[in-house]
Amino acid sequence: MSRASRDTISLPPPPADYGVVLLSHGSADPRARLACDLLARRVGHRLGAFVAQATLDLDRPRLDGAIAYLESKGIRDLVVVPMLLTTAYHATSDVPMFAAATQASHPHTHIMMANPMGADPHLLDGLDAVLKAAGHRPDPQTAVVLASAGSSYAAARSRHAALALQWRTHGWGASAVAFASGTGPKVEEAVADLRSSGYEKICVAPFLIAPGVMSQRIAAAARNSGAVAVTGTLHSTDAAMEVVLRRVRSAVEQRDLPLASG
Repeated sequence: MSRASRDTISLPPPPADYGVVLLSHGSADPRARLACDLLARRVGHRLGAFVAQATLDLDRPRLDGAIAYLESKGIRDLVVVPMLLTTAYHATSDVPMFAAATQASHPHTHIMMANPMGADPHLLDGLDAVLKAAGHRPDPQTAVVLASAGSSYAAARSRHAALALQWRTHGWGASAVAFASGTGPKVEEAVADLRSSGYEKICVAPFLIAPGVMSQRIAAAARNSGAVAVTGTLHSTDAAMEVVLRRVRSAVEQRDLPLASG
């Protein structure tokens, strides 16, 4: 190693002049808050920004409380990232409604709504990471199940099915989608279909940001179906963090645009 290399110091990024709110669905399971807190801390470290959490339901704080907290830090420009992997009712109705109401009650703060995380293909790298942590790497003899929470929106289910299909390009022998609730194949059905196709080694990965009721339901179904592994959620993966960072940066680039009210 050269002297120049030894003397190089990596400095943290300059402090951001905006704050970030990670807006999740919310869960009564305390593990969900801890998981989202880990993700929030990593995002904040990378951006050099204050990052607060908020939920749509089942937990606190709500969006108004998170924004009030950031305002107490002197922050008047905020980016709200919906931590929703399904672009359906919550993303298209609840989030815009809550955001518009919150903007009206905080007229001196500029709130920028980022796009939801959605079915971003980059999150497949996160699923690979949690499978690797469980001892499984892409292998033509192994099949994988992308286990989504589910949605009543057919378009949302189709996007997750397409993502599961794309996952095969990572080197897995086969892949399938499953839904923990609502319409569509359940985990047991997806595992049975893959087994009937000749795969004995089948892994299930929850397509969820944080643990909670849905991850428990998916894990129980995976065990009952005889899957060889069921992983943790995406909250600790670099891929989840990178998708959030992309959403924030994209919103910041448009920071002069007014908040959409619809």
